[in-house]
Amino acid sequence: MKQRGAALIVSLVMLLLMTMIGIFAMRTGVMQEKMASNLIDRELAEKAAEVALRDAEKTILSWANAPIALPDGANNVWKKNTMAQNPASVSAWWMQADANWWQANGIASPRSVGSIEDPRYIIEEITPLGIQPGIPPSTRYYRVTARGVGGSTQAIVILQSTVQL
Repeated sequence: MKQRGAALIVSLVMLLLMTMIGIFAMRTGVMQEKMASNLIDRELAEKAAEVALRDAEKTILSWANAPIALPDGANNVWKKNTMAQNPASVSAWWMQADANWWQANGIASPRSVGSIEDPRYIIEEITPLGIQPGIPPSTRYYRVTARGVGGSTQAIVILQSTVQL
């Protein structure tokens, strides 16, 4: 009987294989948990941005007289394309704006459940094509840009809409 220790080697190899399968299953489970958490975080950010967007639209539609758009947004309405931190950049201003910019310039909306920051929005007056300079249009258009943050600062959603007044 020259098979001494063969059962030990076979059982050790089987134990090693089962351990590797268990580790792989745990890693897969942890990865799926992280992906689900990130998805929930993004959905919270999207809901927060949606709250800010609807809040801004309600504000615009409640105006009896539209405020004058200013380059510094002093009366909460900005002139088109005057928000850029770096005017020489070709990217849109909302891509350049960081959390500090939004904190200083955005109008806060009520915080959504699960969000770590108040969602904020910017109202920007846009001029429709075909309007003559110096002639006030009878219909005004506004672009609303809203920023929502989820349960972490890594989940940020920017939404936009156009409102006709």
